[in-house]
Amino acid sequence: MTTLFEKLTELMLLDPNDKYSPQKSILLKRMAANIISCFPYPTTRPASPPPKPSPESCEHRAFCDAFGKLVQVSVETMAITALPMDVWLKERLKKWVQLSGHEGSIVPATPHTLYKKQCVNCGEGRAYKNISKDPALDGFTPKYYNELEKNEEHFIEIEDLLQQFADPTKTAIMDIKIGTRTFLESEVSNTKKRADLYEKMVTIDNDEPTEEERKCGAITKLRYMQFRERESSTAQLGFRIEAAKRLEGALEKNFKKVRTVEDVTTTFMDFFGMQRSRVRKQLIERLKSMRKAIENSTFFNTHEVVGSSILIVFDTEKVGCWMIDFAKSSPVPNGRTLNHRTNWVPGNNEDGYLIGIDNLVKILEELPEYGEHPDDQLMVTEEVVARMKNFAKSRGAAKQQDDILDERNAQRSIA
Repeated sequence: MTTLFEKLTELMLLDPNDKYSPQKSILLKRMAANIISCFPYPTTRPASPPPKPSPESCEHRAFCDAFGKLVQVSVETMAITALPMDVWLKERLKKWVQLSGHEGSIVPATPHTLYKKQCVNCGEGRAYKNISKDPALDGFTPKYYNELEKNEEHFIEIEDLLQQFADPTKTAIMDIKIGTRTFLESEVSNTKKRADLYEKMVTIDNDEPTEEERKCGAITKLRYMQFRERESSTAQLGFRIEAAKRLEGALEKNFKKVRTVEDVTTTFMDFFGMQRSRVRKQLIERLKSMRKAIENSTFFNTHEVVGSSILIVFDTEKVGCWMIDFAKSSPVPNGRTLNHRTNWVPGNNEDGYLIGIDNLVKILEELPEYGEHPDDQLMVTEEVVARMKNFAKSRGAAKQQDDILDERNAQRSIA
């Protein structure tokens, strides 16, 4: 397979008008067949018929068509089959950012969609199908397109929300896990006490175990999971910040110490920066509309939604906010309905989703306007310094390029 990718790269560098020898034509067709057999086809999209290629370019067109299929399918499949990533593939992925989840589980599929790998017995595809049939949730989640299988691996294809922005690489992104619990009831139904979970707990907080737990040296998974929820803002506020990417591109995933309203407020102020007043206002409006949609949603009325996230995206012009991640969504028993605000007790399936959104809205509403907080002047200084550094870096690169050109021109003059 390494040779295949090397040959593909070599052929891509050939002039489209070059005429291939019979040997190269045969190699071309074989490689095209190999590509198609190795990767899942992209989702069918309605399109106008392509123009008929000229006889001189038929062989090149055949290659480009096959190569196009390769570029448009999931890069995750390449990882699964352990294929090497050549220069052209690295170029496609170098601007790709995955904030949270297992590394490589979400990858570009087409210019406007993503492939997301599905775990065993995962019902996310089913959840997205049900959401797409719920008019109340229209526009509040990524569009769902397809579910496919390749090499015994399962994927769903969903909308790439960043493509709604003028330049996805110049956006700020934040992933906020919503709900007062992030585990399914079925995950903690086993009442067996485990020593490994006790050790994990005392490693995090040696003062947490009760006297009885210390004597036993073991705890149940439910006890451990509830302890972990209290260690973050999940139990208290109904949400926790998972990860963020700033406008200037800096990526941050360590928000474990963000637990209180004050911590969240400081984090938001830092994340929104000088865009705070505009972003804050639009986020409040969007979250209130989302809250109303959830309250009127048939899907939320009949499903516990655990481990889902609110995705916040903004640039200098636009602000967006959506619900994502429905891998742990499951229907409740017939006849039962949820309000997503009742405190959870084992057996009632409540997840606290709306508790999280209620608190998010409240914190944003109480966030000071930009310029009203003493730290805002410091924030200006830090942003100006960052811009100056970027400007100096770009100027340095440009000067280096000018020096190279001057040297070449001087050499030509001597010659």
